[in-house]
Amino acid sequence: MRKFHIYLLVFALFPILAVAQERQIKEEGKTVFKPHAYLQLQGGGAHTLGEAPFTDLISPAAALNLGYKFTPAFGLRIGASGWQGKGAWVSPKQLYDFQFVQGNLDLVLDLASLFAGFHPTRAVTPYLFGGGGYAYGFENDKANELNTNGYVLEYLWKDSKGFLGGRFGLGIDFRLSDAISLGLEANATLLDDHFNSKRADNADWQFNALAGIKINLGKTYKKTEPVYYEPQPAPVQPAPESKSEPKPEPKPKPAPVVVKEFPQLPPVHFAFDSDVVDTQKYATELATIVSTLKEFSDVNVEITGYTDHRGSNAYNEGLSLRRAEAVKEYLIGEGVDEARLTTSGAGKDPQTSGKEALTIKARRVEVTK
Repeated sequence: MRKFHIYLLVFALFPILAVAQERQIKEEGKTVFKPHAYLQLQGGGAHTLGEAPFTDLISPAAALNLGYKFTPAFGLRIGASGWQGKGAWVSPKQLYDFQFVQGNLDLVLDLASLFAGFHPTRAVTPYLFGGGGYAYGFENDKANELNTNGYVLEYLWKDSKGFLGGRFGLGIDFRLSDAISLGLEANATLLDDHFNSKRADNADWQFNALAGIKINLGKTYKKTEPVYYEPQPAPVQPAPESKSEPKPEPKPKPAPVVVKEFPQLPPVHFAFDSDVVDTQKYATELATIVSTLKEFSDVNVEITGYTDHRGSNAYNEGLSLRRAEAVKEYLIGEGVDEARLTTSGAGKDPQTSGKEALTIKARRVEVTK
């Protein structure tokens, strides 16, 4: 009974072992960044720099930003911010407020990706930003009323007024999922001295402390498929020799003339959208090609480039030819006569299909007789 169980176990594991032997991984799949848009909704407090106590010049603030991340470290965003600004007359003490809305354009740098590399599941991501804005002020009635009561606001504006400004700030995102994160942000905007109607002979500053959420509008990364080795046939075991009487030794025959056949050469693969030969990764394949061409010095060869199935036919035909030319230049540099080498670009690899047609297996160059 025990033998039966052992046979049953071996029989059940045999297909798994066979598949594992056939599907050996040559290059692991990778997680790569995917450009994407995002939306930020923020609210908090603002402080207009002035001569009154800090707490007297605090007001509400809000912001809405739409951004696009082009690389793991670099992005742009456009948005609207603002709400209320404040001003103060010190002696006798008088406070006044006004409304404004500001359009912003910022360059955003992801500090974590810039210095530590791309990591899609990073929990905390600090970022810096800087840019410019245009603030549109309105409802300045309280400042105008104050001016009519004996106070002199030299830069007083009435119905509305526009102000150009520069801004910079620092933020931190706390990841909740691939799509949503919580954020804290502090920024400062440098505006014209007329912003709070009061002459100070220096620029006016508006500070914001904001909190909110960030929503990614699309996938932020993707995973590539692994590249597998081609399965190798199992070696044939020689049949055991049977014991028999020694046979008389045959008379020696003249050795036949052996004509060497030009062998099948290994392909050289390329990274995605690249026509640069990786001489370290494919050193063995390149050495085999060079030694064979030097051994068969009278054989002319065709160098054919291929691409994966992404992109247009016209682009891929050009890329495949550039890959073939890159291998040709390498062979010439190793001492192979240029007159023996002919190049061509076949575009998308016809020997692959499905998911395999999008992998490195299709991005190759072949050298054939």
